Amino acid sequence: MEPKVFHILRFSNVHLNDSALQQCLLYCAFFPEDFTVDREDLIGYLIDEGIIQPMKSRQAEYDRGQAMLNKLENACLLESCISKEDYRCFKMHDLIRDMALQKLREKSPIMVEAEEQLKELPDESEWKVDVMRVSLMKNHLKEIPSGCSPMCPKLSTLFLFSNFKLEMIADSFFKHLQGLKVLDLSSTAIRELPSSFSDLVNLTALYLRRCHNLRYIPSLAKLRELRKLDLRYTALEELPQGMEMLSNLRYLNLFGNSLKEMPAGILPKLSQLQFLNVNRASGIFKTVRVEEVACLKRMETLRYQFCDLVDFKKYLKSPEVRQPLTTYFFTIGQLGVDPVMDSLLYMTPEEVFYKEVLVHDCQIGENGRFLELPPRRCFIFLNRKMSRRKELMRCFSI
Repeated sequence: MEPKVFHILRFSNVHLNDSALQQCLLYCAFFPEDFTVDREDLIGYLIDEGIIQPMKSRQAEYDRGQAMLNKLENACLLESCISKEDYRCFKMHDLIRDMALQKLREKSPIMVEAEEQLKELPDESEWKVDVMRVSLMKNHLKEIPSGCSPMCPKLSTLFLFSNFKLEMIADSFFKHLQGLKVLDLSSTAIRELPSSFSDLVNLTALYLRRCHNLRYIPSLAKLRELRKLDLRYTALEELPQGMEMLSNLRYLNLFGNSLKEMPAGILPKLSQLQFLNVNRASGIFKTVRVEEVACLKRMETLRYQFCDLVDFKKYLKSPEVRQPLTTYFFTIGQLGVDPVMDSLLYMTPEEVFYKEVLVHDCQIGENGRFLELPPRRCFIFLNRKMSRRKELMRCFSI
């Protein structure tokens, strides 16, 4: 039966009549069998890889990605599902994944060893010189030892995320991987990146989210092509050196990390930023000057913590001419001391396009402190004390 089933599946893939749609389906095969994939995460990768071409806005790109996944689900090539956090996800049937892997291997050399219980990196003889993409996600790697230096100059994508025990990457590892464009080390136990990482001059997307032990990243000054930098939930106390050189950076996510402050003068140098998140889930974060945020003229999605109403008003009244935000999530007041409010902040999805303001322990109406709102509709969360208990109010405003 297998050859007949494969023939039908290959026929379905060919008759998608859209090269990007075909590439999207094949890309799903880099994830493990029966793996639940978050739709927004996949769309982010498709944008990084250029499968979704640049469009007039981030929202347009994500809308395009959602439409592509809808088509694949309607064609029964992907299975829709909902995660326990109530996010939209999908799965790929094992037979369809096998077909996709077969097609991928026909087009270019790949290595896919996702969730194969690997405890050591594949032997260097398995790293072919012309390999294009490698997926080693969700294994049990503990280290990439000294001397390991695959000769793969054409390797463009490397997935090592969810190797939860991976603590160390030797300096030799990146020496011959100069073609890398997409690198995902999320959810690993690494404490630092090796110095050779600084020479990955073609890197366009770097994912380090939930690297809870990560305290050091070498200079990023040479990474002029970097467009996406995800540092959510790291142990970094200072930003990496060379951040001001990332003139092509579109996406910067600093949510929930250990940064003590944002050094002055960096944000104005990141003039291409479209997405910025400097909110914090817990603790105290000394935010950057509001004027530096307001000067980002290409900003579409801003998630930012204002110290107080005065700071917020200063941002709204800034004389800088910039395009209207597509979406925002503003918090006003000191967070990090109230678990209920922090959980609200934590539960907010990254790529949901809405407009929301969360206010915490601000004296609205006193001494002329009035709450002004950005234009168009928004949701406001107020936290106030009533009858010795805290109560959340949800207000709607046009």
